[in-house]
Amino acid sequence: MLRGLTCDNPGIAIHTLRTDDRWRDGLPVLTGNLVSLREIAFADVPSLHVLISSDPKVTAHISPPPVSIQALQGFVAWAHRERAAGKLVCYAVVPKGLQYAVGLFQVRKLQPDFFAAEWGFVLGSSFWSTGIFEDAAVLVADFAFDTLGVHRLEARAITANVRGNAALNKIGAKGEAILRDALRRGNVLLAQYLWSLRAVDWQQRRSTMRSRFSADEVEKQIHDAISEARRLVDAAAPPASSENVPLRPFVIWDHSDVEDD
Repeated sequence: MLRGLTCDNPGIAIHTLRTDDRWRDGLPVLTGNLVSLREIAFADVPSLHVLISSDPKVTAHISPPPVSIQALQGFVAWAHRERAAGKLVCYAVVPKGLQYAVGLFQVRKLQPDFFAAEWGFVLGSSFWSTGIFEDAAVLVADFAFDTLGVHRLEARAITANVRGNAALNKIGAKGEAILRDALRRGNVLLAQYLWSLRAVDWQQRRSTMRSRFSADEVEKQIHDAISEARRLVDAAAPPASSENVPLRPFVIWDHSDVEDD
């Protein structure tokens, strides 16, 4: 159902395209030129442990991730529960040629009916500067605006995260504020930039974003990244059973603990 509402500013239309809430029963697979996005699964735990939780180059720029295999299993269980409750979606980033996750995208509800939402992303360092992020970001933004019905999509990134802030700027997000002491890392409080992307702006931006992708241009980079990911994951120990693990909340760029309600 398409709803067009006007707000106080006559130049801004609130555009929300809603289909249905079947995503609460399980997320649809989103397919791009370079990646497929699917719901995070317990089978992704070993690769996420190696490529995300154990890499200081990655963890330096995000909220403290689950550090153990069991904690990651608890995170997967929590993400599934939050999706079923209609509060959050968590997509695994799976490059073509692999079967497991090398990163995550989250979209979290901030207001009823996802009118305002926050998204966060994290990607294994082997896949930085390969085009994987942009390909996945277009898919997630389309899903947020067209299926979840988001009008305003917010993101936070610590001010020192040059790569993350540049990525948000590149896809058309607008910097709105500096949030002082917004993210705790141990005993240190870090500042974050607040970014926003509106549905009306994304409608104009999406065709430009898609035209940038060329699998041929980044084929070698992605091949090398996949080879490195396979080497690291193959060297890791197999995970223990995921049955009856305690839930473990984790929001990529959150500034505070997420309530487990």
